[in-house]
Parts: sequence; structure tokens; C-alpha cells
Amino acid sequence: MAVSVSRYVKKIVQFFENLETWLFVIILGSLAAFAVLQIILRNFFSTGLVWGDDLLRHGVLWISVLGASRATLERKHIRIDLLPRVMPARIGFISDFICCFVSFLVCVVLFWASWNFVRGERLAGDVAFASIPYWCLELIFPIGFALMALRFGFRIAGGLAGKQEGVET
Repeated sequence: MAVSVSRYVKKIVQFFENLETWLFVIILGSLAAFAVLQIILRNFFSTGLVWGDDLLRHGVLWISVLGASRATLERKHIRIDLLPRVMPARIGFISDFICCFVSFLVCVVLFWASWNFVRGERLAGDVAFASIPYWCLELIFPIGFALMALRFGFRIAGGLAGKQEGVET
């Protein structure tokens, strides 16, 4: 029974990883195409879309947060790993576990702060461009920090289960 549940969980996790990858690719491709359009409009037609810079700025923000989340998934995020490299494997594992736990707590706090920030922006009712409210564009903050917290949480749970590599999501 546990094996079949584990298989379904792995399929769900894989689905969301693929969704994240495709979202990343679509946003990056759209931003590149839109930036080229803006350059062509400005240089050849002496015009441009007034809201174009805002769109590009928020798109770069989404790419950055999704990239940080993906780096967390692939264990390529910025971390100080001198201690695990010079210590015996058992102590290095404990150091890695503590690092993941602190990172998890930081991500949870940042999720909570960003969620409150987005709620405040929603109440303010400001509009960015094309009738899109700012809070919709800033939703990437709580989404990104929740993803990173989940990934650190899964790694912690994997460590508690006795797996030195942790569970990748």
C-alpha cells in the first residue's frame, strides 16, 4: 500500500516540477520576444509600449523567484558548505540537516511576510498596467517562498527518515 502511495506522490511531484519548468520556459521566452519587440519599436518606429518596461520588470522578478525555487530543488542554491566538507560524514549530515532546518524556517517567515504584503497590496487596489492589479504580479513572492519551504521541508523529512540525501521534490 505504501509503495503505491509513494508512486502517486512521485507522479504528482514530477507533474509540478514539469509545470514549473514549462512556466519558466514560457515566461523567459515571452520576455525575450517582448524585449526584442520593444527594441524594434523604439529604434525603428520611435515608439514603444508605455507599460512594456513594467511588464519586463515583473517578468524578471518572476524568473528570479522561480529560478531560486529551482535552485533549491536541485541543491544549487547559495549555501555555506565548508563545515560539511571538512567534517566526517556523520557530522556533515547533521550540519546539512541544521542548515536545511534554518533555511526552512527562513522561507516560512518570508512566506508569511510576503503573504501579508500581497494582502496589503490587494486591499490598496493599485493597478500596474492593462488593468492587472499589482497584487497579482507580486503573488510570486509567497508562491516562491512556499515552494522553497516545501522543498527544504521534504529534505528535512528525508533526513529524519534516515536518508542522507533527503527527499527531492
